[in-house]
Amino acid sequence: MSKFSAYQILKRRKTFIAYFFAATCGVVVQYVVGTIICIRYLGLPFNSGVSWGYLAAIPVGFFLSKNMAFGAKESGNTKIEILKYLVTLVFSYIITVKGAEFTLWSLTEVFGELTAHIPFTETEFSPIGTFSHFAGMGFSFIFNYLAHKKFTFA
Repeated sequence: MSKFSAYQILKRRKTFIAYFFAATCGVVVQYVVGTIICIRYLGLPFNSGVSWGYLAAIPVGFFLSKNMAFGAKESGNTKIEILKYLVTLVFSYIITVKGAEFTLWSLTEVFGELTAHIPFTETEFSPIGTFSHFAGMGFSFIFNYLAHKKFTFA
């Protein structure tokens, strides 16, 4: 096998791929709770909905990151890892919420208020709001991966 085979690439990037899966699970929880439940159905403001979604995804992210992505399942350091995780999450929270807020503001300035209909329903949603929420989560994904790899589960 050549040293650039797909298997070798996957093997070298195992932590990143596992973290991507863990983060995807967190994104689903964050989007469902934040955007669908809090913003769309409960009518909370954008920042509040993104915040509640972020908080709901914290346990999912911790357990999947610890057990799958960074191989710290039986490290014996769970208490200190939780503390480090929470410190990291403070910065990640700011990146997520402010990143989403800035993206929403920027895209609204460029494109104006856009709404779309969900097929087969009478529900409207904001594609810009949805994209902005995902952008904020994407910004924090990069920060979280590096922080968890080098700090939380190191």
